[in-house]
Amino acid sequence: MEIVIASKNRHKIEEISEKLKTLGIESLSLLDFEVTEAPETGSTFLENVYQKSSFYAERLNMPVLSDDSGLVVDALGGLPGVHSSRFAGEGATDEENLKKLVELLKHKGLFESPASFVCFMMVTFPDGKGFWSKGVLKGKVVTEPKGNEGFGYDPIFIPEGDNRTLAEYSMIEKNRISHRGKALEKIVNLLKEKLK
Repeated sequence: MEIVIASKNRHKIEEISEKLKTLGIESLSLLDFEVTEAPETGSTFLENVYQKSSFYAERLNMPVLSDDSGLVVDALGGLPGVHSSRFAGEGATDEENLKKLVELLKHKGLFESPASFVCFMMVTFPDGKGFWSKGVLKGKVVTEPKGNEGFGYDPIFIPEGDNRTLAEYSMIEKNRISHRGKALEKIVNLLKEKLK
């Protein structure tokens, strides 16, 4: 079985394809195809994953795994949320997004806030059927970035029960606890059932 990972982010593709390999599933990604960009106009993570996976499954006529994840910060009323990857504007870099978030917290006179990384994942088959899962990693965000591993908001996110940021975790450690790891674990179990 082959699945297309609906992403061009090499970190993400690597993380997901490693896990799928354990099921004997070969994965491709959007880097392997010339295909129009799927719309992401949903106001929730679930709407976005459904839009993405059904769009590509129909066009590529293959099973597609999509994910939508983001950071939900309590002190900012749930922002950046579904806008995490473009928080500082369309085409913003990880650094720009992180900087905007830190500035908003400091503007409120805060140096930290409870926060969660949330990930929704969906597999959609060419017939339009599919299933989804959700993973959450609770913790807090701080205004002092630390560490050089990971990407996105990892340098300012500290998981519950630790004092290191995710950017100070090794890839293996991060995968063990990450929101994407948890959502992927559930998707893998659903795929196992389907493959029986």
